[in-house]
Amino acid sequence: MNRSLVRWIAGGAVAAASSLPLLISQPAGAASLPANLAKFANCPIDNPSVDVCLYSATSSTTFVIGSTTITSTSPTKVSLGLSFNAQGQPTVVLPDNGTQAITSPAIPLPGGLLGIPGAPDSGPLQVTVTPQLAGTPVVSLGNLLTANGPGFTLPIDVLISNSSGLLGSDCTIGDAASPITLNLTTGTTNPPSPNKPISGQVGTVKSKNTGIVSIRGLKLVDNAFAVPSADNCGPGGILDEILDLDKGLPSAAGNNAATLAGSSFTAPASLIRKYLG
Repeated sequence: MNRSLVRWIAGGAVAAASSLPLLISQPAGAASLPANLAKFANCPIDNPSVDVCLYSATSSTTFVIGSTTITSTSPTKVSLGLSFNAQGQPTVVLPDNGTQAITSPAIPLPGGLLGIPGAPDSGPLQVTVTPQLAGTPVVSLGNLLTANGPGFTLPIDVLISNSSGLLGSDCTIGDAASPITLNLTTGTTNPPSPNKPISGQVGTVKSKNTGIVSIRGLKLVDNAFAVPSADNCGPGGILDEILDLDKGLPSAAGNNAATLAGSSFTAPASLIRKYLG
């Protein structure tokens, strides 16, 4: 991997300023983002410390939690800002416009509430799961591009829902106090037994003279995380134990895996401010 590209991204606004002389001469205050920048609409550019806007979207997601495998081809999206210190280390800045940094569609849970094979996609026992952010992510663009260590660390919980309302509105696996912590890497994992190492993929990296960097064919993996028990499911939590027994929760590290494939993009915050600032 080209180390100068890593340093260039980490430079944030400094690098952007040196690479955008054409844009500086153009009028600011455009009413909206052009189509090629619309993905960055939730970047917290009103925060002056934000140097870089980041957007990622999955094309496929697979979670293995004990004996349960959950798959989806609907996109899970990540939108946030990055602020860099003098040493080039990024800090995540969450969206400030009321949107969530992670948005995901509800994914059907195989077997429904009781784990019945072939259970229908509707009805009182059908269950969906939705990943939700349960803390502040950590991003390392250097790790992401060099396949060395976690590129994204995501503390999440999983909202469990069903159409009948049987589970209530706050039935989750994990929470802010005890999240599922995904240390997603494009490199190779080092999980505890019985899991074996698996590898991600950096993908194809391209940069433009506007400062936009795209990574396509990205594959992020982690199979060294633990999954806690279900909580707040049903009145007084009476369905917690049913979900735990059916899904094998809690599930210790070494028995779970996550694979997310898709694309990621960064843009100088100064470029987005040109239209939205």
